[in-house]
Amino acid sequence: MGDFINNLNKYINHYGIKKSFIIKQTGIEKNKFSRLLNKKQDILYEDMYTISKVLGKDISYFMQENLDLFSTDYKDSTSIAFYMGTADESKKELANNVFDFLEHIDAILGIRKKLKKDALEVLDYGI
Repeated sequence: MGDFINNLNKYINHYGIKKSFIIKQTGIEKNKFSRLLNKKQDILYEDMYTISKVLGKDISYFMQENLDLFSTDYKDSTSIAFYMGTADESKKELANNVFDFLEHIDAILGIRKKLKKDALEVLDYGI
């Protein structure tokens, strides 16, 4: 269980996740969570499962012998994910604006490619 706690501490520190966020989402008492992170109390499977689930990971992720936090192993290269804390209306609006912006860039690049292609076709006719 030591690997789980060590990796959990690394993960929390690396991504700057607030302990209060995990406490609120898991329902684990603040003092107990502190004891778990400081290895002053043994962690139960149920707590490992709950914490992992809240962080969007499988228990096995935190049980790895050598946790690589700098890996760029993307399962789906067409998706974008980022952590901004608890989603409120302003964060949802920001996320929607980012996706709208990306769609506009994609449309502009598509038009640019089409214009280049059309320009080449016109040059082929000697006009």
